[in-house]
Amino acid sequence: MLRKHAWIIVVLSAAVLTGGLDPTTRDALKVQHILKTIERKPPTIGDAELSAEVTEKELNAYIAYRLARKKKPIVSDLTVTLLDNNQIRGKISFDAERLNLGSLLGEKLAFDFTGVVQSRNRTARLNLVALSLGGYAVKPQVLDFVLSSAGMLYNTEVGGVEDWYALPKGIKRIMVKRARATLYY
Repeated sequence: MLRKHAWIIVVLSAAVLTGGLDPTTRDALKVQHILKTIERKPPTIGDAELSAEVTEKELNAYIAYRLARKKKPIVSDLTVTLLDNNQIRGKISFDAERLNLGSLLGEKLAFDFTGVVQSRNRTARLNLVALSLGGYAVKPQVLDFVLSSAGMLYNTEVGGVEDWYALPKGIKRIMVKRARATLYY
């Protein structure tokens, strides 16, 4: 009898806590739950592929949530707009002062970008179509320079803009359409 009541208390507590979250945190936690679920799922046998969908709003909430949890992050802001045909437009802002790049590239180190997401063999990359810094078109090497400066600050090797990067564990590929990303696993 006590166990039955304990479970009822746990379920009610979870409902109260979830209901008390603001919508942005709820969206972020939803994406985190999807990623953890995919990570724990054993690989499928054969060609059967499962998928999960994440909205643009949920993805941006998750990115903001992850950035907020970091102590002194190099990336101060990252937002994306999901477009049709695997295209993404976005803005990424770096802490120029921490990178000691303010005098060279300006105090506001905010890049606007447009690109096409490619994914294969559990990896992905963003093929840049356009990149600008402070409203001026720049070459991808400028962003590579900023990323390598961040890598030096953290004493870690960082890849370049055109490199392929491992997708979160369990995800095979990603497809992007207007305001939605589909994760295949």
